[in-house]
Amino acid sequence: MRTFGYAATILFLVPAVPAQAQMPAELIKCAAIARDSERLACYDAAIADSSAEARAASQLRVRETARITAEEAAAAAAAAKIKAAADAVALAAAKREAFGAEGVGARGADRFVANPAEIQQIEAAVTETLVNRSSQNVFLLDNGQMWRQVDTGSLPNVRTGDRVIVARAALGGYHLTLVKQNRTVLVKRLH
Repeated sequence: MRTFGYAATILFLVPAVPAQAQMPAELIKCAAIARDSERLACYDAAIADSSAEARAASQLRVRETARITAEEAAAAAAAAKIKAAADAVALAAAKREAFGAEGVGARGADRFVANPAEIQQIEAAVTETLVNRSSQNVFLLDNGQMWRQVDTGSLPNVRTGDRVIVARAALGGYHLTLVKQNRTVLVKRLH
């Protein structure tokens, strides 16, 4: 009896029709496609054709794919906008760094890639003032630049933190204006 029970169960589970005959021809055709993406698209199309539920699921998947694609495009556009803004900030910083650098000489000229003619002036604060052997002031600024007075005019006491404006002079040089003291001297950039 026991043997008959197993045989009946096996007969009940094994279909009477071969497995290939039960599969729609479209699915068999899809199985032969080598590329994964093309094979998946073929299966999706074959299933979508088989029922209304499958068609609805396929349409939902298409809409979801379009939504994800649109979100990815929006994210890429936002990233490009952020990169453009960062590039603009970096370019502006390079231009400020290059301001007055044509007088620095070959040693530092390769560091300055921006066109310095685009900026007419910079503002900074004095971090230190030195006096050289010729009694000319040398101004160290908070932006890392160093400017030396080239004229012989005397200046009032300059303190750390005093605001200065370095601007292009009419004949191609530069002048430094001490904002608080309202005094201007001709300068040359050293570093």
